[in-house]
Amino acid sequence: MVVALTGCGSSAQTLNSTKSATSEASSTQKSELSTGKTFVFDCNDYVEQPNELQLYCADGGQQLSKIIWAAWTAQSASGLATSTKNTCDPDCSSGNYDVRIASLRLSGPVKTSDDHMVFTKIVLTYDKPLSDGQPEEYLDLPTELTP
Repeated sequence: MVVALTGCGSSAQTLNSTKSATSEASSTQKSELSTGKTFVFDCNDYVEQPNELQLYCADGGQQLSKIIWAAWTAQSASGLATSTKNTCDPDCSSGNYDVRIASLRLSGPVKTSDDHMVFTKIVLTYDKPLSDGQPEEYLDLPTELTP
């Protein structure tokens, strides 16, 4: 009995190409991790020197935009941004916002469960106090996607 196999060559070639691409992507990711890069977690992804950053993933209560980074190292990062923060006055759905220029400093890098180095702290110092009188804020940053 003779069984003819058609298309096996192209399937094997596709499989080898897929394995090669997967291996290259894994190698690139390992290379990034071994170079000492430190990221910030932006709700869905690890990013380095983002132009925008969502600080409250659950409700979008504060965003940083137009970020200009002055420094970004494995231990800390600093820059300037426009901060748009929901005042929740009289309630959060009313959409009243404090918009300020803020200097920002990221610090406290830790290694995540999938081996990314991620900043865990941010300090925001505003150009003028927020409507609640705060001249600065100290916040903990998320480090991993929560299920």
